[in-house]
Amino acid sequence: MKKIFSITVLLVCLWTASMCAANPTCVLMKFNDDTRFDQIESAASLSDLVMEKLIASKKFNLMETRPLDEDIETKLYDENLRELNYLNTAIEMGDFNPLFNGFDERKAQSIAAAQVGQILSPEITSAIGKAHNAEYLIQGTIINLGTGAWWSDDYEALSSALNLATAALSSAIPLGDFIGGVDISKTGIGVQCDIRIIKASTGEVIWNKRVGGVSEQVSVDIGLISIGNRKLNNNLYAKAMDKAAQKIVDALLADIEAGKLFTK
Repeated sequence: MKKIFSITVLLVCLWTASMCAANPTCVLMKFNDDTRFDQIESAASLSDLVMEKLIASKKFNLMETRPLDEDIETKLYDENLRELNYLNTAIEMGDFNPLFNGFDERKAQSIAAAQVGQILSPEITSAIGKAHNAEYLIQGTIINLGTGAWWSDDYEALSSALNLATAALSSAIPLGDFIGGVDISKTGIGVQCDIRIIKASTGEVIWNKRVGGVSEQVSVDIGLISIGNRKLNNNLYAKAMDKAAQKIVDALLADIEAGKLFTK
């Protein structure tokens, strides 16, 4: 019996290893935050949530279990600064050839603006890939984070129906301000993020999508009666981040299963 159990465990391990080997090797980069909230470490929080969900999916051959704290955006800025200093020197010498040589329309000027088919610095991406034995880099940018009002037809209909009902009740029973108009408030926090896959050896962006997560709450005021809460809180923020992370992983998995990503 023990022998059969050992063989079964071995087969499962071999199957798991073969599945991982079939999937390209990846690393998750710490996300960038292009919003005014970068000081509250939203990028780090979202990166950690995405990593947890990537691991839980068991669909990715991840070479690290933590997001890499290597800022590609800063590395690209430093590289561009070096090029600018070189060009300034060339211009001072009256030689404009270096200013226009090597033009590549596929070159992405920043990681936040990089689209499918564009190239980031191969020197930077390949160095990261080689250091972690990864073929692909998963990288994201938070482009919007804040509060808002997200209304649906259901809530609009509910608001109208409640207002009509309370108006009829108020006319039949004179309760003064106790029953007045109905005010339904739906507020929340939204997170919008661009996610992209970069081929480490070439720096080419092979996949990108924009996803968002919204955490909402509803409050209802009927005259002097108030139900729910209009104040934003940390729980709403955490839920919005978690929803955004889940949508990121869902988008990746959907295109992998559809054969749109990581096709050999």
